[in-house]
Amino acid sequence: MQMSESEKVIRRLYQITHDYDKGFDHQIAELLQMGLERFNLDIGILSLITEGRYIIQHVVCPNDVLLKAGDEFSYDLSYCWVTVDAGGPIAIEHVGESDVLGQHPAYLEFGLESYIGIPIKLAGEVVGTLNFTSPNPYPREFRDIDIDSLKLMATWIEVELTRQQQREELERLNRKLESLVRTDPLTELPNRRFLFEHIRQSLNMLNRRKSQGALVLVDLDHFKRVNDTYGHQRGDLVLMEVAEVLRNAIRNYDFVGRYGGEEFMLWLQDIELHKVDAVCERIRQGLSKMPLDGITVTASMGVCHFHCENTPSFSAEETIDRIIYLADTAMFDAKHAGRDCYVICKNTSLAVSQLEALA
Repeated sequence: MQMSESEKVIRRLYQITHDYDKGFDHQIAELLQMGLERFNLDIGILSLITEGRYIIQHVVCPNDVLLKAGDEFSYDLSYCWVTVDAGGPIAIEHVGESDVLGQHPAYLEFGLESYIGIPIKLAGEVVGTLNFTSPNPYPREFRDIDIDSLKLMATWIEVELTRQQQREELERLNRKLESLVRTDPLTELPNRRFLFEHIRQSLNMLNRRKSQGALVLVDLDHFKRVNDTYGHQRGDLVLMEVAEVLRNAIRNYDFVGRYGGEEFMLWLQDIELHKVDAVCERIRQGLSKMPLDGITVTASMGVCHFHCENTPSFSAEETIDRIIYLADTAMFDAKHAGRDCYVICKNTSLAVSQLEALA
């Protein structure tokens, strides 16, 4: 039994739109080619219309027609304003004989004689057009089956673009949620949870490579006085400024997070002991130069520098606990030494195997 034209259109459209494995760009190219064959025209375009510009997103055309994706034209110089103004499909066999388009700049410039197009809408708003044109008039009239085919193609494009838009929005919201889960909302530094997640992964890597690192605890001195004297809003501004100082004091592959309250933690991987001194000194200098209208901010810092030995029975969680304990002890030593300074645990670099005896 021979298929009708409508059945052929539907079957071909089904084949194209269900060929997901080859990607959206391939599907659109096949859809445009189908339209050219259906309408017996030369140029098929899916366009975007934005800010008075007509932008070609996808195009299928002969090699001697100099059109490509990304080409832009003034919206007024395209036939699409007629399509958009009509709010539905437009089909013109002989543009030169048309009262509407016969003197249009696009016709005078490009001489596109045949045109069939339809608006593409998202959420009820026109975002572009699907159109087919040719510089050559054809001795035939567009028929109902042509209009129906165009509508089917446009509907699939709208559904697919909507699906992509929803997927992109979902991905954006997931990224935002992930950021909220991992980030301290005030300072925009990694929060305690993400801090420990990163340190655990990094420490395992350092152990495998037999490398070295350091953990620095930074505790702001007399921060309660800032809140009591100037208010918590001013105190929040101080914490934000401190976070910026810490970011600027470390290398781009180091890690800094908010440990809690007015306490911050730096994780410095692959770093020699003398370079940790330089980091701590940059922090001291940065805090002293913060523009805070008379508020003086200093910090006491405790450092635990260590080197790994690729220990077979290595436990990242236990090692992290010991490193923090030693850094915390050193930080309190800095408090007792008069604050605004840093103390390095035992004034030496410790092997991971030594940490248990000291913690």
